Amino acid sequence: MDVLAQIKADHDNVKSLFAKYKAASGSEKTSLAQTLISEMKAHSAAEDASIYADYAKFGLNAASNKQEHAEINKLVAGASASDDAAVTKAVTTFISHSDEEESQQWPTIKAKLSAGESEALAKQFVNAKKSAA
Repeated sequence: MDVLAQIKADHDNVKSLFAKYKAASGSEKTSLAQTLISEMKAHSAAEDASIYADYAKFGLNAASNKQEHAEINKLVAGASASDDAAVTKAVTTFISHSDEEESQQWPTIKAKLSAGESEALAKQFVNAKKSAA
């Protein structure tokens, strides 16, 4: 199991759900909004409990990531499933954050992360996500 692959799958899942959300209406849109909100909350908690705890080991500082998660969580907390503007703002902030992680931080992590460390972090990520859900 690869921690970055697990995280990327989450990022891609939110992007896919958001595309469906934008095309949906009525109860389907509300249901997708609820799913997006719970997925983003669980994802943030899982990253905070797993890979961000080891960022210093990779020569990175997780403070800005944690701050962005706090912003996303604040947006999500204030978003009702029927509030399109709030859901859209939360998701677009999440997507911007995830794109930044993947393009700017992951190359450094990949260069320094052993397969064993990746697997251990992946297990932490998956378990933390389950606990947060």
